[in-house]
Amino acid sequence: MENKPYQRKGASSNTQAGKDFENKVLKFLEKNEISVKNQTKIEIGINAKKEHAFDFGNNSILIECKSQTWTETGNAPSAKIKNWSDAMFSFYLAPKKYKKLFFVEKSYNKKYCKTLLEYFIDHYFYLIPPDVVLIDYYTENNNYEVYIYDTKEKMHIHKDKNELWNFLK
Repeated sequence: MENKPYQRKGASSNTQAGKDFENKVLKFLEKNEISVKNQTKIEIGINAKKEHAFDFGNNSILIECKSQTWTETGNAPSAKIKNWSDAMFSFYLAPKKYKKLFFVEKSYNKKYCKTLLEYFIDHYFYLIPPDVVLIDYYTENNNYEVYIYDTKEKMHIHKDKNELWNFLK
């Protein structure tokens, strides 16, 4: 077996790990009666527009899913975090009519005593648009934590799970 230092343990490929996570998110959404399509394409841009495919969406919701973990040495995966920042920029450029959800596969780090999403919020809060709801999704038991922008704190903070459903009404 060849050495793949950036390959997630237990996964046939990082791409497959991402697809598996997307499928779990899709099942979660369907269970909660939210109907979305794969690879929802909309035009985004600053001056010129170009079609961009979000992982899921419909005429009122856009969803991105990320399945990354901490590095083996317990550090944040900086190259992957850049992908998260890119997703935030895509959400920022998307029309305001859409409700925007960012699902992250929950990955806890004992060294930092936080999940990778909590780390992202703490370090990159200034890149996260206020109209994006962040969801730390634990695939083992379908549990999740919700983070919504707080105007007083000027960043996303942990909220009651019901806030996700209130947001989607």
